[in-house]
Amino acid sequence: MPETMTCTIETKPQVWDLGGTMQVTVGRPGGESEDLTVHEGEELKITATVTLTGRIRHYLCDTWLCVCLAYESCGSGPEGELCEWIELEGEYDPCRTDTFPFTFTLPGGKLTSGECGREYQLCLTLGSKDCCKKVGFIFGSCRGITLTVLPAVDTTPTAG
Repeated sequence: MPETMTCTIETKPQVWDLGGTMQVTVGRPGGESEDLTVHEGEELKITATVTLTGRIRHYLCDTWLCVCLAYESCGSGPEGELCEWIELEGEYDPCRTDTFPFTFTLPGGKLTSGECGREYQLCLTLGSKDCCKKVGFIFGSCRGITLTVLPAVDTTPTAG
């Protein structure tokens, strides 16, 4: 079962009854990961599901939500950031749904293990832009997710 964390979304300034959560799930594609440990060659899938609450969410048409996944190594491994945007229209019209999925895939080898394994800190940040393209007032983050990357498993058959 993949690791899941839920974080609270804030509005700045406080806007009526708008709020929500961001649920983050980290694991291998297919969901077979039992913890936050992968081998260097394995692909990693991170999903962030943003759920907005409150009646004011129905007035967020044409707003853009952005979730960025940042990863930082404990050691000399790579660091980086990936961002995804969703415009609240069509299938994501806030009059039709209150849930907005963001999916990130880190290919095998993107996070290196070093000689004996390495830990990475993952942080997801939620932001928004309004219909005028001004930075919006919906913010949130999930931090404190630690991922362990181990050296790749040697699958070379041994002579015997």
